[in-house]
Amino acid sequence: IHFYKRHLSSSMFRQVTRAVATLRPGLTRSCSDGVRNIPTYHPDSLDKKILVHFKYFKTVEEIPHRVSQSMMAQAKSKARIKMANVMIGSTLVCACITIYFAKTYSRQNSLVEENTRRHMMYKKGETGSGSRMGLVTNTRDEPEKEE
Repeated sequence: IHFYKRHLSSSMFRQVTRAVATLRPGLTRSCSDGVRNIPTYHPDSLDKKILVHFKYFKTVEEIPHRVSQSMMAQAKSKARIKMANVMIGSTLVCACITIYFAKTYSRQNSLVEENTRRHMMYKKGETGSGSRMGLVTNTRDEPEKEE
């Protein structure tokens, strides 16, 4: 550029530098687009199923030998989000089922009260079983009292 500066007038130099400045971004952009869009990722069978599931391709046979890294990253990100949502939903369903069964099979008295009653009966000699299975199975060793 310094060589041209000596031999060109200032207006002509400005026109040349303006033309180079406008051409340079276009040249770099077209070269970098070509490099960026080269498919470099080799998908395995799970990756191919993910690409078909999220409708990047219609069938597994349609998927080329190599796909672009950005497409695969986007598809895997969508799969991760979907799997996380499925796990959240299944956790909530299992928690509701656990709450239902816990309320259905709840005890009349707390474990502390049942344990205290069992010890009192053992001290009085009314029962000879030293088993704690009654606490687990919610069955009583004591006979029904008549009042």
